[in-house]
Amino acid sequence: MSEAVTVKIEINGVVYPVSCIAGEEDRLIESAKEVNTVIASLSSVSKTIGETRLLAMTSLILADKLIEKENTKDVKNNMNELVNWLEKNTERMNKVAKLLENK
Repeated sequence: MSEAVTVKIEINGVVYPVSCIAGEEDRLIESAKEVNTVIASLSSVSKTIGETRLLAMTSLILADKLIEKENTKDVKNNMNELVNWLEKNTERMNKVAKLLENK
């Protein structure tokens, strides 16, 4: 079983101790930076937004980015499947064409 470590991360000016598996500290820190980037962007639009609303909106933006990334990955996978299908069928059609030429 992997060892758990505690990392202190700062989100919107508040430091939180967060546990993670040893070796994942950098990823956790990068995640906190991404959250802070979105918070800073939203805060620049409205200085009077409440913390609860700010964190909810940040969560929605990050979830949307994740969904968009997954959709892009799905499109790429579908394109690869289509290319493979086209290659196989082109090869088959070429074989059929050669058989017809020989008749």
